[in-house]
Amino acid sequence: MDNMVTRSVIPGQTDIVDNIIARNLPIRNLLEIGIGNGMAARKFRDAGIKVTATGFDLRKYIDDPEVDFAGIDVHEGVDICEMSNFGDNSFDAVWCAHVLEHVFDTGRALKEVRRVLKPDGYFFVSVPPFKHAVVGGHVNPGWNVGILMYVLSASGFDLRSASFVRHGYNISAVVRNGPDFPASCQLRFSNGDIEMLARHSRFPENFDAHQGYDGNIQSVNWEWLIEPQLASPERKVDQGVVQRSLPRLSGRTRIALFIPWITQSRGGTENVGQMMANAMADRGHEVHVFTFDDKKRQSVWPLRDGIALHHLTTAADDEADNQMLYAVASVLPDLIVGLHMNRTFLRYVRCASKLKVPIVLSEHIDPRFPERIEAFTLEERLTAFYGATRIHLLVDAFRASLPDFLQDKIDVVPNTTPPARQLANPSNKSGRKTLITVARLVPRKNISRLLEEFAIAARFEQDWDLEILGGGKLMNALVKRRDELSLANRVRFVGEVHNPSDYLAKAHCFVLPSLFEGFPMSSLEAMAHGLPLVGYKSCNGINVQIVDGENGFLVEDSHYPGGLATKLREIMKNPQLRGRMGQASLKRYNSCYSNETVFGQWEATFARAIAGFKPQARPHLKTVLEARLDEAVFGSTGSTALDQ
Repeated sequence: MDNMVTRSVIPGQTDIVDNIIARNLPIRNLLEIGIGNGMAARKFRDAGIKVTATGFDLRKYIDDPEVDFAGIDVHEGVDICEMSNFGDNSFDAVWCAHVLEHVFDTGRALKEVRRVLKPDGYFFVSVPPFKHAVVGGHVNPGWNVGILMYVLSASGFDLRSASFVRHGYNISAVVRNGPDFPASCQLRFSNGDIEMLARHSRFPENFDAHQGYDGNIQSVNWEWLIEPQLASPERKVDQGVVQRSLPRLSGRTRIALFIPWITQSRGGTENVGQMMANAMADRGHEVHVFTFDDKKRQSVWPLRDGIALHHLTTAADDEADNQMLYAVASVLPDLIVGLHMNRTFLRYVRCASKLKVPIVLSEHIDPRFPERIEAFTLEERLTAFYGATRIHLLVDAFRASLPDFLQDKIDVVPNTTPPARQLANPSNKSGRKTLITVARLVPRKNISRLLEEFAIAARFEQDWDLEILGGGKLMNALVKRRDELSLANRVRFVGEVHNPSDYLAKAHCFVLPSLFEGFPMSSLEAMAHGLPLVGYKSCNGINVQIVDGENGFLVEDSHYPGGLATKLREIMKNPQLRGRMGQASLKRYNSCYSNETVFGQWEATFARAIAGFKPQARPHLKTVLEARLDEAVFGSTGSTALDQ
């Protein structure tokens, strides 16, 4: 007989949870209010999120052998209206499903949710749709999307980028904690409140909120990153048509894709570019790859049959720009996608603007780094992104580097890597163990520090060796440093390897000591192989891939000698910990960074670019003169704007 306790999942709720996790939001800890049988809590936990949960009458679940609460901090008997055992600003996110219908004082409950949430934390809420039947325990007869939107807005949540959907037996929303209302927005809970909230941008952008608006809405800004398992018929409504999946490119789309050094480099940007090109070709689109190479070499990364490779000169003058323009124009693209990390972005935008074609700029580095090495000034970056139709960033933290008026253009999509052919066995106790890193031997990869930290750990962990895969200008200096540290028999420089999979499959732990990254491919490949990871907390990208204490360790201070060695030793000496963290890495890869998930997000970004494209008009003469006067008086227009 089926176990009804573990099977009692509200229809459609699994789809909602899976799609929230697929958004890859910057969440390290989450509070679930009303854990029930733990379906959502387990999914969040398995995605690498630290989960705390509350609930009533939990004994029937705890006694059920099929219910797994391992690793979840459960607090029984905590009322949503009085969660005093949790401090202010404690959680990155709160999940609250089918709880509010049981609460007399909804306003008090939502005020308490905002208190325990961090100031910009996420609130994931689901409530039942309206029904006439009276049900024991339900003191609220139900909701629709419009009512939930109004209640959350009036409670102080930030709905500008919120999303709502009716799916199965759920009215669901993803919103963020918002600032307190200003003095000019004091609600009377009477006529005029909706318009007041709208004037203060308390509803989703472009949503027409007014007295008496129809709340019977199927969805607002909701996108299915993973196709829902519960079928839901599409229905036209005033706010549009519900999306059953991510936006897709319609028909056969012709895409011009700039991958700068795909004939010369096996770097991360080129790796991502070839996957992007091949994925779009596999989805039936016509793909043209443009690269800069006077010698007209073949791609060092495999491209699908039918993908055309176009060679452009490496020069960057006006004549070269004209050549680029003619070459791109000759393929009549529907969309231009430019991958890079420096001022070449401006050339892509110039080309797209003259051809009146939408363009996605895809940035593959921590934005602090190009400015630091003077490859891309802040003013140049802002100018390029202002000209883009859509902006692709790798992690949510990079949003803060761009002003408010560019935020609506941004799509945050991580990198991906193919699944491993053979998984690692990090918990293996026999024989010598291997700590591995895969990195170009350049300063920002910080390999010299890794040698010094390994020298500390190696004195205690005698059965461990370090393998360094990668080549670069620092090879000779690093070999010399290894020998100075008396590590010649413990550290092996393998050199550049086209496919590190065989090495990763035999390793026991992965370390990436980088100072700057975008969303590193090497550590992502290690996750796909089921390896625990270690890196520095200050390094963007790696600090998203690693959930500290779950699938590896984040070292607090990259300047403190010995910090990395301490965390490495914790993993080196504990095979059970290595095994558990390795399994968590693999689960996180499958949940957040698989090919299927990321390829769909890329195509959705491209579809949004085409659907939302409006050719930029030339500025009015008055605007041009104002800018020239400002620059003549104050200097650089970019620095002036940033000072404001």
